[in-house]
Amino acid sequence: MPNYDHSCNKCKENFVVEMKISEVGNKKVTCPKCKSDDVSRNVTNTSYKGESINRYTWDK
Repeated sequence: MPNYDHSCNKCKENFVVEMKISEVGNKKVTCPKCKSDDVSRNVTNTSYKGESINRYTWDK
């Protein structure tokens, strides 16, 4: 199952939630530290691990 990064808007704790793709937007997520439900999902991109590369020209 994919992992989704979240941040608590109350205590500023960052945490990861593992859930099915079908649960995204439907599952109630609470902060593990303060138990607040005022959390937001962070936009993350782990597919790019290096510098930006123009895929049409290779100038290295």
